[in-house]
Amino acid sequence: MKKSYLFAILCFSLFLLNLFLLKFFSLPEFFSSYLNDLLCMPVVLGICLFLISKFSRKEQLQISIFSAFSLAAFYSLYFELYLPEATDRYTADVLDVLLYFTGAFAFWLVQKLDIATGTSAIKKAAQY
Repeated sequence: MKKSYLFAILCFSLFLLNLFLLKFFSLPEFFSSYLNDLLCMPVVLGICLFLISKFSRKEQLQISIFSAFSLAAFYSLYFELYLPEATDRYTADVLDVLLYFTGAFAFWLVQKLDIATGTSAIKKAAQY
C-alpha cells in the first residue's frame, strides 16, 4: 500500500480520535481549534488521489504541489473568507489557512517520498 494512502488513513484516524476525545474531555486549544485543520488536506488529498487512481490506468499517479496548494487555497477562501461572512457559526482565522497549506505540503512530501522509494525498489528488483 502506498505511503500516501497510509498517511491519509493515519490523519483520518487522528481526526476521529480528536473528535471522540473532544466530546468527553477538555483538551488544549490546539486540539479543539487547529488539529482538524492540519489533518484536513491530507485526508481530502488522499481521497482525491484514490479516486483519480480508480479512474486512471497510470501506476505512478501523484498530486502536484500546484494542485495540493490550489485545493488548500480553495478551502481557505471558502472556510475562512466566505463562510464567516455568510454564517455566524464560522470564524475566520489566519492560522487555519497556514495549517491547510502545511497539511497539503506534508501530504505532497509523503507522496514524493512514496514515489522515490517505489522507484528505487523497482530498480533493485530489476537488478535481480
